[in-house]
Amino acid sequence: MNNTFNMNRFGLLLKRQWLDFGKIYLMSFGVLIGILALFYSISLTSDSLKNISSNTLNFRYPLFLITGFLFASIIANSYFMHLGQKPKAIINILIPASTTEKFLSAIFYTLIIAIPSYLLCFYVIDFAFVSSVRATHTLTSSYNDYQGKKVVIDHLAYFFSTETVKDFYPFYYVPPLINGVFLLGSIFFKSFHYVKTAISVMIFGVLWVTSIIFVMQKLTNNTVWVGNHYWQDERNIFLIMSLTGILLTLLFWFISFIRLKEKEA
Repeated sequence: MNNTFNMNRFGLLLKRQWLDFGKIYLMSFGVLIGILALFYSISLTSDSLKNISSNTLNFRYPLFLITGFLFASIIANSYFMHLGQKPKAIINILIPASTTEKFLSAIFYTLIIAIPSYLLCFYVIDFAFVSSVRATHTLTSSYNDYQGKKVVIDHLAYFFSTETVKDFYPFYYVPPLINGVFLLGSIFFKSFHYVKTAISVMIFGVLWVTSIIFVMQKLTNNTVWVGNHYWQDERNIFLIMSLTGILLTLLFWFISFIRLKEKEA
């Protein structure tokens, strides 16, 4: 099989892959819905709503980050894990599709489909529960700005319209980065893919953060900042972080593609 890309063949591959991966995806999605609904139900009980405050719905932010990470990583880590099992690996290798098409199908299901579906799921569940609370409770505060205009703050705002969520926007590169790391882990390790990948990420993260702190302390110890304040502007810091995240994502995808190509060989 040549390594060219054919749209018709790619479409047939997507249909074929759904028969295998679709089961894992739907099971993970069902568990996600159950977990989100459970947490909302526990957090928004009648007792908690009696003393409702601006902090009542703050549980949503850690819930969003934790379940988002778990869902994105589990989906990505499940796609190529069958390559560690010889019978299933042989079947996958014999599929009449190029390595490029197989890798793009992995990106399609584990990123293009998985991430928007997670966001939609979280928004729908949040909308349903918050709407039910808003129907019976009202919690707003107001103040006058410097122009004398009255500003009303809605403490029962829907999740994706809150100010905290807007702070997540500079980290748009994180879902693809998680995808790249765990997609590589699924094809790199032969068994216990998720555990080994998670441990590798934790070790790398600790070493990376420790190294940065050590280097920065050595460079800035007993020094005074003069001249250009480029590194004191958070916008520049977020830009560097975004570029680094994008480059790391592309690197992990490239290594995953090479590993998949080696499996095909």
